[in-house]
Amino acid sequence: MVEKILTEYVNFIRYFETLLKIKYKQDINPCSFSPTFFKRVGTIEGIEYWFHGSGCTATKDGVIYAYDIGGDEIDFTQWKFSEFVRTHPQYQKLNYTPEFIEYELYQLISKGVLGWLIIEGAEGTSFGCIFKSYRVLLEAPYVYSIT
Repeated sequence: MVEKILTEYVNFIRYFETLLKIKYKQDINPCSFSPTFFKRVGTIEGIEYWFHGSGCTATKDGVIYAYDIGGDEIDFTQWKFSEFVRTHPQYQKLNYTPEFIEYELYQLISKGVLGWLIIEGAEGTSFGCIFKSYRVLLEAPYVYSIT
């Protein structure tokens, strides 16, 4: 079930990005051109969004889609994905714990759907703190099309 939920999460993000690309006549990821062509906070097609750092948080009908972008790849933490599940009216009924979601995301790594994105401590810091995020490696063979 988590793979199905992940597909919906990724498809929505790609749909949202496509809306921005069409509106602003750009063919690159909106995270790359947002400061140049439009405000980092706004609304499009009922989706409220704000770009921050290397990512974006979009909400539609109370559902939170938070993610980061590395190139054209979608990156997210277990917490960001859990927020999507927690705020989605259909998926919140499943009562998945963050630990269960993390376990299921690990399973998707072994299937090649996700991979690790490991970000080491910030340059110039003396500590070796490592933060982990998931990177989407394999997306569904379809995406939303807008005509």
